[in-house]
Amino acid sequence: MRKSRIQARRERMYFVWGTVLLLVVALIAAAAIYLQFTRSSEVDKTTLCPKSGPIGHVVLLVDKTDPLNFTQKQAFQALLEEIITQKVAPGELLSVFVLGEDYTASAIPLIELCNPGDGRGKSELTANVNRLKRQFEQQFRGPMLALANELQSQQPAKFSPVLEMIQLASINGFRARSAGGPHTLVLVSDMLHNTASFSMYKGDYDYKHFLESPYGRKMNTDLAGVEVELHYLLNTPNLQTRRHLKFWEEYFSNAGARIVSVRPLEG
Repeated sequence: MRKSRIQARRERMYFVWGTVLLLVVALIAAAAIYLQFTRSSEVDKTTLCPKSGPIGHVVLLVDKTDPLNFTQKQAFQALLEEIITQKVAPGELLSVFVLGEDYTASAIPLIELCNPGDGRGKSELTANVNRLKRQFEQQFRGPMLALANELQSQQPAKFSPVLEMIQLASINGFRARSAGGPHTLVLVSDMLHNTASFSMYKGDYDYKHFLESPYGRKMNTDLAGVEVELHYLLNTPNLQTRRHLKFWEEYFSNAGARIVSVRPLEG
């Protein structure tokens, strides 16, 4: 009898401690879920970037010194959507620059925002998926797509300072932000630099000769580790030859970058 009472008492104690242990584990799990949920929303309210900083940086530089034709406009709209939804990963920063005739008037980005993520791949247990999707659409994708008209012109410009704008995209884009991870420069342009100091319309694509000139030395910039994607506007195909592309390959290589893709924009 006495042994039975002692055994019963032990069993009750085991049950009580087991229940306490289960409660402790449940509280720890709940705290972990809460912390994960909280961290998922820890972004800067202005830039939508993680408070620890962007995990990558995409700089988009769009040339608007020549009007787009109808087909080019459709292709550009599709490209812009592709960049916003596929090229910029959640947590990465997208900086948008425009190349106009007066590069001093467009020295800073038109807009800079991080992709906050749209909730895909997230669990309802650890993230507010609906809030993330709404934030992505209203605060990132929407404002970026609204720029489409600002990135296009109606009249051709007299000058096209491509080299100056690449310098500014480096200085006020990549170097102005402490972003970790990959750095990508996406260029939408015919890449036919044209200023009083140097014009590619004269057919001079000798990069070594250019680099040895005073203007060429001034146009040096630092794009170390940057991957470059060219989306060619084929406005003057007779000038946009293999020699023309070779000039830019050597230019970016000298700046520490490399061209990873060349894609003509339809039209």
